[in-house]
Amino acid sequence: MSRLAAAGIAAAVLAVITSALALGATSTDATPTATPDFARDVAPIVRETCAGCHRDGGIAPFAFRTERDLASRAPLVLAALESRRMPPWPPSQRSPRYVGQAARTLDARERATLAAWARAQVVRPGGARRGTPVGSPPPATAPLRRGESRLELAMPQSYRPTAPGGGTDDYRCFLLDPKLREDRFVTSARIAPGSASLVHHVILYRIGPAAAAEAVALDRSARGSGWTCFGGPGVSAGTGNPRGVLDDAGWIAAWAPGWGGDRLREGTGIALPAGSRIVMQVHYNLLNGSRPDRSRAVLTTAPGDRPLEPVRTVLLPAPVELACGRGEQGPLCDRTAAVFDQAKRFGNDAALVPTGLLLLCGRDAARPTAGPTTTCDRPVTTPMTIQAVAGHMHVLGRSIRVELSPGTPRARLLLEIPRWSFHWQASYTLEKPVRVEPGDVVRVTCRHDASLRKGAPRYVLWGEGTTDEMCLGVLQVTRG
Repeated sequence: MSRLAAAGIAAAVLAVITSALALGATSTDATPTATPDFARDVAPIVRETCAGCHRDGGIAPFAFRTERDLASRAPLVLAALESRRMPPWPPSQRSPRYVGQAARTLDARERATLAAWARAQVVRPGGARRGTPVGSPPPATAPLRRGESRLELAMPQSYRPTAPGGGTDDYRCFLLDPKLREDRFVTSARIAPGSASLVHHVILYRIGPAAAAEAVALDRSARGSGWTCFGGPGVSAGTGNPRGVLDDAGWIAAWAPGWGGDRLREGTGIALPAGSRIVMQVHYNLLNGSRPDRSRAVLTTAPGDRPLEPVRTVLLPAPVELACGRGEQGPLCDRTAAVFDQAKRFGNDAALVPTGLLLLCGRDAARPTAGPTTTCDRPVTTPMTIQAVAGHMHVLGRSIRVELSPGTPRARLLLEIPRWSFHWQASYTLEKPVRVEPGDVVRVTCRHDASLRKGAPRYVLWGEGTTDEMCLGVLQVTRG
């Protein structure tokens, strides 16, 4: 690094610190008048709100184990607090309240306490570099409710991903056998990626007893551990209705960076009949290299004779059409060439999805219109109650919104993430479930920015790869 570059970076960091100190000088009455005590005042807040990510093996870039760890990064901590970048809470203030929101955010007193302590470390470097421990964060695994049991399932063996078709993405499905001799309900699921830097996302699919033999045969016929799978598990899941996958995706759980082990609302569960299998689909992003992975899932389950309301997952996709920018040139700037490239990387079925989504959302598939904003309305055909909502895009995403019956007296915002980050995705359980009726519409709207694209210019479509894009709303619903 040149001296000039180093000086520029130092100046930028100094500006951030100076700005943070200036902001801190105008704090409200919530600001403590004396430097907070780390063990008494600071550590409990860090333990409850920050250490779930800032821990060894967590998704944050560094761990907060002791007072020394925080003090050494006090300028960064202060800047993140004052700019409200941390702790991350993607939903907008317009979004409804969600279960657990208070535990994942900071109130004014907590933010002022942390800022006051960090500011003291900036003013007096080295003044508090002791080894006082932060303490262990709350357990990631949900505590058992009465009658529940815990079920841990790991990939049968380690797998080293390789990308087929010369791409950088490997979708691999692994068959897990929960060995259920009686019907159960899944009430929570936590995914623990084995090699977090490679795992783009994980989805657990339930495979009913009627399709279990099909899944076993597919697993045995594939070479190596698991089988290649794009778009889904490659098994019918016993539904016999491919289009019906949007109304019941067969998901047990999903994981992406920033997505924890959320518990289903009490009184609800995902039915898992005796004799079922589970398919763990892992999407590996090989832009970060390749090394062995053995991801696992930790479930809590309840007896199937409990009067729990079954939960299903509804998918709300919208097409993605992002043309090359003005002045950009390349063979993949042609849409047809981009479609054929998807077929090469992921198979012919994957190449049909962009056209299918245009038709699903009432667009002209013969003359698709490219643009940064996309939307799709899904009419509600049966009564249901929305319990939780999530959004999913890739690295070109800017914002996503899921709403109910916009422009009508029943209009209601379900989720709005105005500043999308692929590194912070989650499912949000509504504090107050929302009942919807036939005649209602659920709309997903996404905004992408093609200028964020890295690599050679290309026409970007809905696709499975990290360098492709998606616009997807996800609802967890029960019967109306």
